[in-house]
Amino acid sequence: MKKALLGLLVLFISTLSYAQGGKTITGKVTDESGASLPGVTVAIKGTTSGTITDMNGEFTMKTQSDSDILVFSFIGFTSQEFNTAGKSTLKVILREDMTDLDEVVVVGYGQVRKSDLTGAVASVKAREEVARQYPSVDMLLQGRASGVQVIGDGGPGAALSVRIRGANSLNNSNEPLYVVDGVIINSATEDADINNGGDSNELPAAQNGLTGLNANDIANVEVLKDASATAIYGSRGANGVVIITTKQGESGKDQMPRVNIYSSVDFSEMTKKIDLLDGVGYANYQNEYSAQQGNELKYHVEEGVVYPLADDGTGSFVPVYDAPYVSKDWQEEVYSMGVSYNAGASISGSNGKTKYYFSGGYTDQTGIVETNNIKRGDLRLNLSTQISNRLKLDTRLSLMYQDGSFANGGSKSGGTRSFTKQVLGYRPLVGTYDPDQDIDDDLEQSNPYSWLTDYKDLTEEVRSNIATSLTYDIIKGLKYKLDLGVDYRNKERSRWYGTELFKGAQQNGVANYSFLKRYSYSINNLLMYNRKFNKVHNINATAGVTYDTNQTRSQLYEVSDFLIKTLEEEVPQNGAFAEVPFAFKYKDETIFSVLGRAIYSYKDRYIVTATFRSDKSSKFAPGNQVGNFPSASVAWRAMEESFIRDLNVFDNLKLRAGWGLTGNQGMPPYQTLGTYANVYYVQGGNTVNGYVPERIPNPDLTWETTEQYNLGVDMAFFNNRLRSTVDVYYKDTKDLLNQTPIGPSNGFKSIWQNRGGLENKGFEVAIDGTVYDKNGWSIDLGGHISMNKGKIKDLGLAPETIYKNGEAIEAVYYLGNNVSSGTYFKFPANIFMEGEEIGVFWGHETRGVYAPSIVDYAALYGQEVADKYATMFEPGETIIVDHNDDGEISDADKTVIGNPNPDFTYGLSLNVSYKNFSLSALFDGVYGNEIINGYNMELAYPEGQPKNILTEAYDQAWRSDAPSTTYNALGYRGNQTTLPDNLVEDGSYFRMNNITLSYNFKVKDFAGIDNVNIYATGRNLFTVTNYSGYNPQITSFLYDGMINGVDWSGTPNVKTYLMGINVAF
Repeated sequence: MKKALLGLLVLFISTLSYAQGGKTITGKVTDESGASLPGVTVAIKGTTSGTITDMNGEFTMKTQSDSDILVFSFIGFTSQEFNTAGKSTLKVILREDMTDLDEVVVVGYGQVRKSDLTGAVASVKAREEVARQYPSVDMLLQGRASGVQVIGDGGPGAALSVRIRGANSLNNSNEPLYVVDGVIINSATEDADINNGGDSNELPAAQNGLTGLNANDIANVEVLKDASATAIYGSRGANGVVIITTKQGESGKDQMPRVNIYSSVDFSEMTKKIDLLDGVGYANYQNEYSAQQGNELKYHVEEGVVYPLADDGTGSFVPVYDAPYVSKDWQEEVYSMGVSYNAGASISGSNGKTKYYFSGGYTDQTGIVETNNIKRGDLRLNLSTQISNRLKLDTRLSLMYQDGSFANGGSKSGGTRSFTKQVLGYRPLVGTYDPDQDIDDDLEQSNPYSWLTDYKDLTEEVRSNIATSLTYDIIKGLKYKLDLGVDYRNKERSRWYGTELFKGAQQNGVANYSFLKRYSYSINNLLMYNRKFNKVHNINATAGVTYDTNQTRSQLYEVSDFLIKTLEEEVPQNGAFAEVPFAFKYKDETIFSVLGRAIYSYKDRYIVTATFRSDKSSKFAPGNQVGNFPSASVAWRAMEESFIRDLNVFDNLKLRAGWGLTGNQGMPPYQTLGTYANVYYVQGGNTVNGYVPERIPNPDLTWETTEQYNLGVDMAFFNNRLRSTVDVYYKDTKDLLNQTPIGPSNGFKSIWQNRGGLENKGFEVAIDGTVYDKNGWSIDLGGHISMNKGKIKDLGLAPETIYKNGEAIEAVYYLGNNVSSGTYFKFPANIFMEGEEIGVFWGHETRGVYAPSIVDYAALYGQEVADKYATMFEPGETIIVDHNDDGEISDADKTVIGNPNPDFTYGLSLNVSYKNFSLSALFDGVYGNEIINGYNMELAYPEGQPKNILTEAYDQAWRSDAPSTTYNALGYRGNQTTLPDNLVEDGSYFRMNNITLSYNFKVKDFAGIDNVNIYATGRNLFTVTNYSGYNPQITSFLYDGMINGVDWSGTPNVKTYLMGINVAF
């Protein structure tokens, strides 16, 4: 852990100043264990001249006189001075300053000494050259922290889902709280509810709300996991907290400006293809089906070329040889190499009283689809000024501008017309003879080319974040701190469906416009006390009041029937209002809070932490607005006991235990109020304005609460070369805020209620160590594994009869959301049942394809079953288990067919350095989860429809002369009404997340350059998995808690090759 911490804190920037005279001094800087220290500042006392040590802790510099005093300083170590008189070589050993090291851990509303931590907190570390590669900060969490699962495809601007210790809620968001420099910011979920005029077949891709934060500006990331750590955030910390601190200038007198410039370019390509029929295979498939149905053949195949057939006027169909079809592999045609650029610079320093950090960055990221592109520019200014001995002002400003273009579908894809679905399903033959080649009305399909040329999804966004704090030292140990934070976001999004697309052709062009404007600001008034008494008693206390408000304004309107058919030339006034002409959403939320935390330490050995927060939320009705959230935890630094030290086993041993209560008020506002919404509709050719009730209000709604227990131990062995952290936890969530289904006679589908409860329990183990550190080599290994099991305890509903494992039981349950509103998958995939894990798969159990000519079913299942199969199924149909034995297949025969929740997740890391070379590698994986392969809902069935299918599905289809028990007969369409268990696949995977090789050049006397670092990176270079889809890390329905584990046309995963350079002055 020490190596990772030092690597994160090193600033690879310095300035060389050379004067005439003096002499050359060389040397090496190590810690007390002999490990080299890179990045140590070596300065001539009283001047700004100096250098920094290289990756091996070595330095070379020229002094100004023969007796200059050199000052060696590094964060976490005590500074030392050396007189150079009579010396040309120095060997410097720096000793750890435990006070500095302990204070680098950032927690809610302050910092605590690392030794005083009693909760479960993970520090996310990454080398600078690795961190700056990522377009968003949440991607840095992948594989780097135990108990944290990150899901996303990494496409330009794509949203990610982050879960800490499982799901705490069924209907509400399970995303953690993000706090950047003390300001709470919103992530991508605020985009997720703006769909395309209510048409679930055209679901837009949710976009990442954290992309405005440049990863190169990050100093450290802390993940607060248990209630004793998160309860200080009350109702906002139920899902965990990610605290991000940005960089600032170094402390000290008159630090000369340090300039850092970086640039990189990367190339991305899809990691795998789905094996589909080519043009000839598709023509043979369609012809075979046509012949089977007694119809005319559709194509003529001759010497590997496909020709159309046309009536010659006599009723005979003959080939049209002058108009051959062109065979298209749509995956090859539309998925190409994505090229991205990233560049930026920073300058930092100090004049004694003021520390400053200023940076700017630019990113141009293009995905594997040419219309997927993000261009983003960002600026940041961090200032810290000591106005007087008692008064300090800190200001952190950031500004981001971004515009983007997206292909249809993505993180929230799943519509029957998403881009991925068209690429896979559209027929692979294109020819000038076919006048309807672009659009198939029956299948709602469009030529994938049309999605590139006649579909637009454009965004433009401005985001600003301001964090200002004023700290006043009242008396020794007592401070008052005033925090002011603002997060502003303004986003416009426009989508265009031209007449070459199914939707646009139906309505003569459709344009969809949405606007999102959000203001979020916070005021914190804090009193902080930190004193040590009699050398054994240490008190660190914080008390305060906070006020947070969030104002969101969003609009959506859709127009159609245009005169001009391009988005760039068209304006809304030229179209007529379509189905949902206007949708306005006004959301005002406020929370007023009182909070406190006290940490008491005796002899730095026994630590007690107590926190309390009381939140008053505007989302609830009077009488239910206040929620109280206490926590308590203790720690015993057993290593400080003599009987533990005398064992000569541990270098560190700390035992921790904690309990806490957190809340959740994540439902939309106004659910307790009977509000009305304005609607527009067409009557008599005119647009009419009206008002309708928005919901059935529930004034009795109250806080969803989670009670959590945590036990942990921190250990170190072999002179701190091996370090480990183990945590076990239990979480009990009650009064779930759920959207409970109600009868249609009420006029609404559901009502928000406090109903039900669930639990999560699990363990986390993290290990890292230095396995070798000699002769210029340093090798560090790390790994973590996490297990979480969530179970529904109570749903507050009446039991019903269902089948589970072939037996009828009485169970309390409700079903998830329909996956689609199209022809396929227009039913739920998940069931939420008491006693089961969250969102297990609910469908029909199967016994393969009915093939009585080659399978003796009587020998397998008995004569009675064999006779029933003969009456219920035709050869070539899927055998579906009739659980209730009524001779029919219906919803009553459904049962649990799989589980989307993993048994455990894990990550592995490797860091190697030799002289100026360094190599880092990160692997991550998931084991035990299952996935519904939604692609195969269509691709694995030879229905005979004019669309493409898997090569295997046609080649191995059941035929009377070649019966198969794997794939159905041509023309079988039972997949349109059932969810069979043969669509459930193993979702486990092991992936190379990142591997980076870098080299540090020692640059002397050249243009003031101090350090040049070049690096090459590969991301997602390989994935070991049994899943047959594009990506086992599925991205469909990221923020819909009622659809879990369904891969419904998620975008392909990509592997990336990157080269970059960093120059420090």
